[in-house]
Amino acid sequence: SEPDGTFLLLLAPSPKTPSERIAKDVLLVLDRSGSMDGEKFQQALQALEYILDHLQEQDRFNILAFGSDVVQYQSNLRPAAEASAAKQWLKNLTAEGSTDIYNALLSSIQMVDPAKPTYLIFLTDGLPTVGIQDSGIILDQVRQNAPPNVRIFPFGVGFDVDTFLLDTLAQENHGYSTYIQPGENLDREIAAFYERINTPVLTNLVLDFGAIQVYDLYPSPLPDLFAGSQILLAGRYKGGGSTTIRLTGEINGEKQTFLFPAQVFDQQGTVLPTPAQAAIPRLWATRKIGHLLTQIRLKGPDPETIEQIVRLSIRYGIVTPYTSYLVTEEAPLSSTEQQRISGEQLQEYLTAPALEASGMGAVQKAAEQGAMSSAAAPLSLETELQKRIKVIAGRTFVNSNGVWIDTAFDPDKMKTHPIAFLSEDYFRLMQRYPSLAAAFSLGERVIALADGKAYEVVAAGRDVPPLEFELPDQAESQPTASTTSPQSTPEHQESLLPCLSGLLLLAMVLLLKHWW
Repeated sequence: SEPDGTFLLLLAPSPKTPSERIAKDVLLVLDRSGSMDGEKFQQALQALEYILDHLQEQDRFNILAFGSDVVQYQSNLRPAAEASAAKQWLKNLTAEGSTDIYNALLSSIQMVDPAKPTYLIFLTDGLPTVGIQDSGIILDQVRQNAPPNVRIFPFGVGFDVDTFLLDTLAQENHGYSTYIQPGENLDREIAAFYERINTPVLTNLVLDFGAIQVYDLYPSPLPDLFAGSQILLAGRYKGGGSTTIRLTGEINGEKQTFLFPAQVFDQQGTVLPTPAQAAIPRLWATRKIGHLLTQIRLKGPDPETIEQIVRLSIRYGIVTPYTSYLVTEEAPLSSTEQQRISGEQLQEYLTAPALEASGMGAVQKAAEQGAMSSAAAPLSLETELQKRIKVIAGRTFVNSNGVWIDTAFDPDKMKTHPIAFLSEDYFRLMQRYPSLAAAFSLGERVIALADGKAYEVVAAGRDVPPLEFELPDQAESQPTASTTSPQSTPEHQESLLPCLSGLLLLAMVLLLKHWW
């Protein structure tokens, strides 16, 4: 059974409200080693010029270009008014020499002003070749020297980049990695990225869910909130009920608090989910699996992580490199069988050659896992699974020998209660648990879960013992919807600045324990 619920929270500034701009610092760190020479260096220069052209009036910036050594536009941060002079300086840069990533990162970090939100855009096409080249040492030095207000956004160009280094830099510094593969347009990708982060409206975000206990949140930590963009937070929660969600953040160094009262986290589970709500559990699972796969790639496997990937993949029908059994194994897969598969996958990983940090395979894997971790929609079922697996009302079913079986069914721990197709109990059950109506629509042979029990639809006319349960009263059968979109309320009226007076918060919640 599923004792807990899954929720999706959408956080976005209102487009109708004029925003007070937050002054930010932008550090542009450009690889100008010999391997960058040619079209990609010209595209990189165009990308930096685009950013300089779109700095806000109150912003500051600097440019550091690195090859065998590090050269700087200026020795300190400069006002946005100097953008034209900086563009002229860029025109004199050439691509030559080796790649000193360590000094480039440490030199840029030393420029960070701890009092302002700082966005460090780090662009490279190669591995460290001079200076300190050990990625572990580089990361340790960044950890020791990077202030908490800096956000690092690495761009890896081509296949000869250290994905372990770039992804870890991003993960540990509130950023995300972008990989520009051969044939993709570098300047267009960077311009699109900068459009998303150009206007921060709230930084250092923290959410407090009050009486509701939440866990397994993705993304975590929360990124900054930017004008024209949104944050989708997927997570799990225990219990349910009404609560006030408290959002805190900073605007130009001033702490701001916003309250979102009467957020209802469903604790009845008797409402058949809308299509949007039904997609939430798979979206959450997609993000968590992407996160776990990235952790394995960066830090190596452990039994618990492999087991989580196996369990989530089976439960939500998401194919990963560790879960080809979704295609080959017969359902249902009991907890014992899942443990067997997890052990086999761990041994296979431990005996395989060490993962490469660079190369085409490494870059493509890093890009795919990054996309899963930040997915805005559930991962689509692959073509070979579409006839065998169905996702309906937020649950995943596998067809095994003509029987549609809920992947949450564990034959080691559950016994099925037979229900004759189209019998009186068949219709009473659907009235008692609306989610079963969607499950039973799959066909005449179905095993589905409700309220922790497994019900098996068998052939019509078969003599089966009657079920003993009570139908809900009218009030219970027509509960209120659990999707809310309240207005924000400031904790103190004077602290609500104009830039966020129209902040919107949408919490879509879905509790599963009474359905499964």
